[in-house]
Parts: sequence; structure tokens; C-alpha cells
Amino acid sequence: MKEEGKTIILITHKLREIMEATDTVSVMRRGEMTATVKTSETNPAHLAELMVGRKVLLRVEKKPATPGDVVLDVKNLNVTDDKGVHRLKGINFSVRAGEILGIAGVAGNGQSELLEVLGGYEKATGSIIMNGTPIDLTGTKSDGQSRRNRGIAHVPEDRQSEGLIMDFQAWENVAFGYHLDAKYQSGMLMDHGAMMQDTKDKMERFDVRPPDPRLSAKNFSGGNQQKIVLAREIERNPDLLLIGQPTRGVDIGAIEFIHQQIVALRDQGKAILLVSVELEEILSLSDRIAVMFDGKLMGERMPDQTDEKELGLMMAGMTKGAA
Repeated sequence: MKEEGKTIILITHKLREIMEATDTVSVMRRGEMTATVKTSETNPAHLAELMVGRKVLLRVEKKPATPGDVVLDVKNLNVTDDKGVHRLKGINFSVRAGEILGIAGVAGNGQSELLEVLGGYEKATGSIIMNGTPIDLTGTKSDGQSRRNRGIAHVPEDRQSEGLIMDFQAWENVAFGYHLDAKYQSGMLMDHGAMMQDTKDKMERFDVRPPDPRLSAKNFSGGNQQKIVLAREIERNPDLLLIGQPTRGVDIGAIEFIHQQIVALRDQGKAILLVSVELEEILSLSDRIAVMFDGKLMGERMPDQTDEKELGLMMAGMTKGAA
């Protein structure tokens, strides 16, 4: 990226890119330039501390998983889009209680369609069994609400187009999809006061800033928008959490917090399907890793028995293991 005689400005929160591509690093926090250091005289941990204002754990701390019963069982899942393109090709996998299955792959290789089918807004053929009971893939009961009723929570890949209604206030977005819950009801009417208080409580627990339930979603930063979606879905105590690109466009401090919440849910015995294009994130969070390429699962690996090089080859369709 460096070019002799040229000045190049790189704006990113990714520490690896900063360390590999820069000579000097300037750090902005809360709208102010807070530090400038030579790249050769710093390291990722120091930069993260400068960016957040406190020490940050760059590696996910988690104990070994203790998987339980199969929560989600997917067999021969196929999706063909409206243009006749075969997006998912005979997908087979399962996720157990108390484990995180990470799905790695370059964007556009079927991960989005997989989440859409599981989330209830893409039709498919094949079989999905949730807690021993088949899920409808093509009929009137294949939608987001039916999935929520079955104990499936979903943090979508695109928080702004799929996870939030940007012009709605935070409290409306927190209740979105769950507005018929008993705790939100007052007789025959919805209890807006209860929704408001629940949002305040979630904002406090998930450190959403500013903690204003009446602020429109579009006026929060990307990281705080993501926390709103996570708070809404995680605190529903789901049997299965679908989570796509959990830290896309999120600052270092929020990444640490989000990872902690995902691991905490796993430790409560919940099943988690994680989709991410960030191999470091997949390796750090996952208990098992499956790789997708061209709509197919290329194989499965254990995080402590693989590395970014092998996963990268699988993501390019250059090697295959037993799925």
C-alpha cells in the first residue's frame, strides 16, 4: 500500500491493517485527536488502549465448550433465487446447546442466504429441525415471527436494513418483533411505558450511548446501533442465536463487549450460529468452524487444529475436508 514519494491516509479501526500498512498512527476518540505515535514504536494492545481509553482484551477469553443436545439440525438445504441461481447446495450441519458454530467464507458464497432461510425470510427446500421439530421452509409459517416463537433470535448481517427501522426511536426498535410479549401488554393495549423502561434497562446493561430510549436509531453510532440489536435479541433468552457479522463497522471497545456477550450466552447453554468474514473473529469465538464456498460447505475444522492459511484456502474452494 505504501508508495514512494506519496502520502497516503488510511482510516480504519482494524489493528492488523494499521500495523502492516502505516508508518505513523494518529488516534481519534470522541471526536478529538488524542495521540500520534510511530507504528514501529507501538503494538496492537497499546493502540487499542489509546483508541478506547482503557485496556482492551484483544483475544476472546472463554472456557472450553460443553455441548449438549442438538438444537438445530440442517439437512440437504437448497436455495435457488428468482434468477435461477443455485445459492445453497445441499447444506448439512448441526448446532448443539452450549456451543458456537462459526461459518467462515468470503461474502457472497451463500452465508447470507443461509441466515435468511434460518431467520424465516427466504424460502428453501430440504429439512431444518429445531429442538426435534421440523420448521416450515416454504409455507405461511415460514417468517420471522414464527422463528421467534420457536426460540430463534436473529442478529442480521446488515443492522441498518434488516435489524433496525432507522427512523424509529430506540424503544420502538427494542420492542420490534416482540411487541406482543406479555410484559409489554396492559390489558388489551400495548404498554409503552413498559417498553420504554425495558429499553432503558437494556441500554444500561449493554452500555448503549447515549442512553436515550427516545433517540432515533439513525442518530446512534454503528457500534451502539449494533448493541441495540444485540440487547433485543440476546435478552430474549433464545434457544438458538443466529448472528451475522457481529462486529462489522464496530469500534475496538464495542467488539470486546459484543464478543463477551456471545460467549456468555453460549455458557448459559444456548446454541449459536456465527457468520463472519473476519477469520480472527471466527477462530477466537468458535468451538467448531465450517467453511462455505460457492453455496457449499467445504469442510469442518476445530479452531485449535487449523489456522487462517488453511481456512483461507478452503474459502477459495482449494481444499476440502469431511463436513
